[in-house]
Amino acid sequence: MARQAGVRYSSPRRQGNLSDLQLYRRLLGYVLSYWYFFAFSLAGYIIYAAGNVLLADLMQFLLDALNESSDADSGIMSGLAYKLFDPQQMDPREFARIAVPLATVSLAFTRAMGFFLGTYFMSHVARHLIHQLRLQLFNTMLAAPSAYYDSHSQGVLISKITFNVEQVTGAATKALTIILRESLSVAGLLAYMLYLNWRLCLVFVAVAPFIALVVTVVGRHFRRYSRRIQASMGDVTQVSNETIGAYRDVRIFGGQQQQYERFAQASEYNRLQSLKLAFADALSTPVIQTLLALALGALVWFALSPGILQGFSAGSLVAFLTAAGQLGKPIRQLSGVQSVIQRGLAAAEDIFTQLDQERERDCGSHRAQRVRGAIRIADLSFAYPGSDAPVLRDICLDIPAGRTVALVGRSGSGKTTLVQLLLRFYNVAEGQILLDDVPIEDYDLANLRSHLAMVSQHVTLFHDTVRNNIAYGALAGATQEQVREAADSAYATAFIEQLPRGFDTVLGDDGGSLSGGQRQRIAIARAILKDAPVLILDEATSALDNESEHRIQRALDNIMRDRTTIVIAHRLSTVERADEIVVMDAGRIVARGDHAALLREGGLYAQLYHQAFAD
Repeated sequence: MARQAGVRYSSPRRQGNLSDLQLYRRLLGYVLSYWYFFAFSLAGYIIYAAGNVLLADLMQFLLDALNESSDADSGIMSGLAYKLFDPQQMDPREFARIAVPLATVSLAFTRAMGFFLGTYFMSHVARHLIHQLRLQLFNTMLAAPSAYYDSHSQGVLISKITFNVEQVTGAATKALTIILRESLSVAGLLAYMLYLNWRLCLVFVAVAPFIALVVTVVGRHFRRYSRRIQASMGDVTQVSNETIGAYRDVRIFGGQQQQYERFAQASEYNRLQSLKLAFADALSTPVIQTLLALALGALVWFALSPGILQGFSAGSLVAFLTAAGQLGKPIRQLSGVQSVIQRGLAAAEDIFTQLDQERERDCGSHRAQRVRGAIRIADLSFAYPGSDAPVLRDICLDIPAGRTVALVGRSGSGKTTLVQLLLRFYNVAEGQILLDDVPIEDYDLANLRSHLAMVSQHVTLFHDTVRNNIAYGALAGATQEQVREAADSAYATAFIEQLPRGFDTVLGDDGGSLSGGQRQRIAIARAILKDAPVLILDEATSALDNESEHRIQRALDNIMRDRTTIVIAHRLSTVERADEIVVMDAGRIVARGDHAALLREGGLYAQLYHQAFAD
């Protein structure tokens, strides 16, 4: 079902009630498969965070040595230096002159290595996670019921695999990296500040609730705008996909301006939502910076109080203030990553909704090596999901094995719907369809479809070689001789061998370099190669000229022999050869018989014949 730009569709099972933590927990659940990479990353960031703390502590070593304080060895780095190296008769200042530069270089190198290990191994985790999500999403789409495709346009589905998954990359790569690295830095610096003076540390921590409030409020806006951006990107992709795919029709009917306006509308909506997201993101950072500045100012005011200074060396005070000053960057990073997280969570919410979609129902277990092809339809009525208007009403039809039945009728009479039910693209709600006296619901789905071959008026060719397009899917094991025989039977070998590399020629997008008749003959060769006992021809010769149709009809006569064939056609050459012609109108069977008998009756078939079937 197509959707216009600006129109929103909500998934039937949207997980809007899940909290950020629940969504992120499910997202991070994918990390467990790669715990060893995560462990290396965590170790790297612990080293990095420890380096930040020790750099602040180094200030105490330096200042206490300059002041020749009796507590020159009371810090972490100074105590370690005095234990590792015996200064002997050196005064504190001379010892610091040697030890501090060495410690600075060592800390910088260790900190850099920790940063490298943490970032590199976290990228390993993130890329595996994204790859796994993309595969699961694609696999879910492969197994989704037809109703899923009816309610989502092609552009929107492509956007989910490309744009939405890349948004999750932000939450899984950049956001997770910053959260882990900066959180460990904040935790290490706060622990160090508590170690130096817990009363002063409480002053700084007092602003934490206000920062959390800002992050929470802004986060709600991020999520809302991120959802809208994703939806609008689906619209942009849809309009682009439609326009590029139908560029001939757009030009022939002068639709350039109309398509431009649709694209402009979708792109403008995306722009506005992106600006709103950018505004919220840009506003949150200065607010948090102001709160941090207030906390730092209060900290200095309290720190210079005589009561606090008592028993607090100059080096310890500077180390404390240095640690407090270092908290600003990681806290800003953590608050700034909120927009990335919310975009990723909004994308993850949508992806998980798709992954939780109900798959194509396959409860059957019956498997047959090869069916005879007898089809019986009893009291069948059907309406498409989400609609109350029946498309088929009380259909009863017996098709003996090996017989050819043609379905004719006006457009919308239910012919194609009947075939889709036989293929189990939709589930029968009322009535029954049996194949060899077994309800089709009882068949294993793959086994059922292995007995059916179809040639449609809408031929699908893949960006692959001609040979692989004929020997597609389950037919991939066919030999070159079998592929050539199928092409010969479809009268396709002549034009295939004229292609640049013959059967090894890679076709363009949907076989765009071939004519309609050539594309259809490749599809017929594919059906011939499958050699299924039940053959469905849905306007199979509609794209052929009279000469090509004559040759194809001979090929079809050969493969239709001794197999059950259901023909949907408007062309007399196919219909008049049928053993029985079934006339449908408004979802009902209104007449049946052979060509001559139906013409004599006069009814709808004769009317259609005189209007459309006459050569």
